[in-house]
Amino acid sequence: MRRMQKHAATLVTMNDFSGGLNVMSEGDLIAPNEMQACQNFWFTGYQRSLTPRGGLTDPLATFGADIMGTYYDIDSNTFLVFLEGGAIYRYEAAGTAPDSIGFLTGTRRPVCAKFMDRIWIASGGKLQFYDFSRADSISTILNGPVCDLVFQRYSRLCAVLTGDDRVQLSSIGDGEAWEEDTDDSSRGAWIDVGYGDSGDIIAVAPLATDLILIKSNGMIYQLAGDHDVDSWAVYRVATETDPLGRNAALPVGNDVVFVSRQGLKTLHTTMDYGNIAQGDIGEKWNALVTDGMYDPQLFHLRRRKNLLVRPTGDKRHILAYNYAVGAATTLLFPVPVVSVEETMDRVIVAAGKNLYALDETRLSDVEGVPIPYEIQARDITSNDRILVRAVDTDFAAPQAGEVAVTVGAVRLRMPANTRRKVRCNHSARRLETRLASTTPFQPKRISLEVADL
Repeated sequence: MRRMQKHAATLVTMNDFSGGLNVMSEGDLIAPNEMQACQNFWFTGYQRSLTPRGGLTDPLATFGADIMGTYYDIDSNTFLVFLEGGAIYRYEAAGTAPDSIGFLTGTRRPVCAKFMDRIWIASGGKLQFYDFSRADSISTILNGPVCDLVFQRYSRLCAVLTGDDRVQLSSIGDGEAWEEDTDDSSRGAWIDVGYGDSGDIIAVAPLATDLILIKSNGMIYQLAGDHDVDSWAVYRVATETDPLGRNAALPVGNDVVFVSRQGLKTLHTTMDYGNIAQGDIGEKWNALVTDGMYDPQLFHLRRRKNLLVRPTGDKRHILAYNYAVGAATTLLFPVPVVSVEETMDRVIVAAGKNLYALDETRLSDVEGVPIPYEIQARDITSNDRILVRAVDTDFAAPQAGEVAVTVGAVRLRMPANTRRKVRCNHSARRLETRLASTTPFQPKRISLEVADL
């Protein structure tokens, strides 16, 4: 924001932060509703105001080995926990001991799918399933495929082993039957996708009625058709996408979102020729995804309209992208996050050997660790020096506390749950406005009375 007329007092008000993060432009060139930093706030649902994240509770459950992954099925209220070493547990509720229900056949982080009232599990070994309606035990399909990706499509169960070109499909309506019969199109089948293109399948996600298959060479294919094998057709819909990882592609609404070396990308259906288009959705904050990228992972909180991106090996840092608002913030946790699941009534975070709940009413993280809330707003610049005459803040919080407000060299302690105006006399060529607190608060308004010297 630049002002050319000297000695004219100006009231600069910041009361809309719905643009989220913008780290791709200089601090004075971002939009008035954008921020240079926003830590431990997020946008939930369709709400366009910032909400401070709640704290992690004491452990809901503790296991004998590190957690490798989790899966939650909302229809049956089934929460599965997979441990390093292969043990599988079903978690019921806080205060009850998790039930041991079996072991994985593979060593990779499991991918699960719901099909015919069973939860199917792919971990790099033989395909398995959990029948929650009969007994708390895991069954292995001895004549089934070796796979580390599993999903349901065309009334069939589909399986893929990353590093291969082949998609294997079960018989219609039967995930235990994989035998082929050329005289019966309802039996098991397979199809090679992009055979000979020097790439391997690394991720699969449904898009509308079709399947999107992402390969290691950057090519993306569309598998179209229905349960009839004769209707299947494969189309190449994108190239040079630089995708990464089998845990870095998810269906989100009517799109498929995936992580690439270029940042977060999307595939969506169109009415144009080719019917699928590729786009970028992180133009303002992709540097937070690509810098130091290692083994990225996505978590989808559907009811909160948030896509969480864990981009690096430092599993404490997560980017929270609200696709309903179109804005992103960052979350910092005191523990290395392995998985995040949205259940019927809460968000559960897996880290180390423990499961935690994210409690919006909790003022600190597990063991009383303070939550560092931080915001850096748009910079104010001028051709000459700028005089700050007053700082007026209005914050909301469920309890008393303080927010450290820094405007240039002016450092103030303002109340977290009410309005306060402070007169001052400070000049600088660039004014950086920062907020920091360990008290959960909502920034309602920050007004600066300034004038050019």
